[in-house]
Amino acid sequence: MRTDSIPHNWVFLGDSLTEGIGSQRISHVSELVNCLRVGEDRSTNFRAVHHMRLREVDTRAFDRFVNFNVAGFLDTDRPADPSLWIWNLGCEGRTIEDDFAWIPFVRNLQPEWVVIFRGSLESIIRPALVKEGGWPFWVPQSWRSYSSMDPRCYFSSTWWRQTKQRSIDRAKQIARRKFLAERPGQPLVELEVFTSRYEELLSQLRGSAKQVLVLGLLPVDETLFPGSSNYFAVVTKTLCELARRFDVNFLDWGAEVSSMDRYAELFYRDGFHPNGSGAKVLAEILRSHLEETRILRPAVSSLA
Repeated sequence: MRTDSIPHNWVFLGDSLTEGIGSQRISHVSELVNCLRVGEDRSTNFRAVHHMRLREVDTRAFDRFVNFNVAGFLDTDRPADPSLWIWNLGCEGRTIEDDFAWIPFVRNLQPEWVVIFRGSLESIIRPALVKEGGWPFWVPQSWRSYSSMDPRCYFSSTWWRQTKQRSIDRAKQIARRKFLAERPGQPLVELEVFTSRYEELLSQLRGSAKQVLVLGLLPVDETLFPGSSNYFAVVTKTLCELARRFDVNFLDWGAEVSSMDRYAELFYRDGFHPNGSGAKVLAEILRSHLEETRILRPAVSSLA
């Protein structure tokens, strides 16, 4: 049996930054797939690069007749071997706590790599009322969830929808800044708790993947999210220490992005989610890192 015909699996864990936002769900994962496909038969040696998206769904709401608890899309237009299967398990609005549900799946896949991009959602500094409650009566119920007051990533191209979205977003930002000015904000998950869960995740991934790559946090707009930039630096340092302690790989791609001229143009207007251009830049950074660690070339052996 030729080992170069054995499919390779890479798994990506994360939140909306990994899943992607908008109708196309463009992220560094989808752009990495495009990068690898462009490089087919040159640097990667993978003739087929499949992109598989999976996420949990509500069995009651997804289909009235057939029970589904996982939804995905299988790209079957490139059946040739050797093949690389990229599994995007990122899901918006989900924290690191939800990654544990994928552990049995990852163990069965036995992937060459698991790439973890966690901490951004958990670490944004938001009004303390998000965790403590006690909202003023004038704050609508729909504004009180952890992310409902975050700036919109973009506005609709339809003028009347855009007008409505802009006015609501403006009101939310005035309220959010008011609350942050009155009392120090808090992260969604305290660093000690986040670190503990990350340690547990890395522990459970041992033996399930040949290699693990921990990604540091990306820069965040300090004017839109006061206090978050410095806190992100603390979280990234903690992740680097965790990776060193567990003897896994670490990439501080946020530092690379921050060093670029006009890097703010790589993000949507919320200063948090990478836009299409940002996704391409991140994919190139990730690809370069993977090439440096020599994992883009599947092992080739003679017939056994």
